[in-house]
Amino acid sequence: MEVPKTQPVGSDPLALKPIRNVYAIPAVIVSIILIAIIFHVLSDAFLPFVTALLIANIFTPMVEFLKKKKVPMGISIVLVLVIVAGVLTLIGLFVNVTVATFIEIAPKYQAKWDQQYLPKIIEIAGSVSKDAQQKVMHFNPMSIINPSQFSNALFSLTSLISGFALILLFMLFILASNGQFRIKIAKAFPSDGSNKLAHIVENIDTRVRKYLLTTLMVNTLAGVVMVIELSLFGVDLALLLGVLTFLLMFIPSIGSIFAIVIAIAAAFVQFDSLITPIILSIIVIVSQLMIGSVLSPRIMGKSLNLSPLLLLVSIIFWGWVWGPMGMILSVPITSSIAIIFENIPALQPLAILMSSEPSKVKGIRKKKV
Repeated sequence: MEVPKTQPVGSDPLALKPIRNVYAIPAVIVSIILIAIIFHVLSDAFLPFVTALLIANIFTPMVEFLKKKKVPMGISIVLVLVIVAGVLTLIGLFVNVTVATFIEIAPKYQAKWDQQYLPKIIEIAGSVSKDAQQKVMHFNPMSIINPSQFSNALFSLTSLISGFALILLFMLFILASNGQFRIKIAKAFPSDGSNKLAHIVENIDTRVRKYLLTTLMVNTLAGVVMVIELSLFGVDLALLLGVLTFLLMFIPSIGSIFAIVIAIAAAFVQFDSLITPIILSIIVIVSQLMIGSVLSPRIMGKSLNLSPLLLLVSIIFWGWVWGPMGMILSVPITSSIAIIFENIPALQPLAILMSSEPSKVKGIRKKKV
């Protein structure tokens, strides 16, 4: 008579599954941190690629539409690259004109600083400590924009343009391979696995594209409104402040605050009386808060489903990884990670922790009572 084999304690796969799940979460967190460190060290290579991936995501529907209209793929891609290159050229021309204008009006602000603001600040600093008073007396705000600093800024701009050339090159290959990735997934994995993986990729594409397009629309509106408001009051460099508002709004939560503060500070520095800057400040604060806190959530909805605290942490984290560009890319990257976690059962607890509304995490299945 054959004696049934006894199973060692703890060898049951079902019993080990919770243990694997427990180890999966810290392993993934450590992996993300290690990958981020690699991204930080090799930012010159990875940052242009990720940026190109997101920009290509915006133009993918356009390429697919032209493809349905029987437009050759090469012509479609060239058209997209011409649009992106045209936008970058306009930005370069704008920077050139803005720098020239700023250099022209800088002496006026230097005189105003020396005659009106510096004596008052020295008096306030003297009441704090003699050391603070000495530092204020020797501080010259116009030294920030001396010729050597402008040379460095122009050098950085040149590096940035060369980076954009690399982004365009990456976009060329990403758009050229559009549609091939799904075919490769279907051939590389079994039907169930390929369908699930394709669903994850499609979900990431759709959600990130919606966020980017919505953000572009809202930021453009905020920048245009800022330019109109500042121009009506005769604020110098209204166009520059409007473009700065557009760019800062890409940084969630804190970007709009910085944009408002900079615009208000420029108004107070320019005008002698307090009435005009105060009225302008009220208008700017109300309009920008309406756009950022009322209009933007209505258009975007709850599609991202990310915790506000997580957004703040991700801004700091990706800002450390890639600087200001990392802050801009923080939301799409974090949203993509959350979508992946939603679709992996062992990592769904992380998706719940990352969400603002846990009940809307799509990977959750309600237990039958």
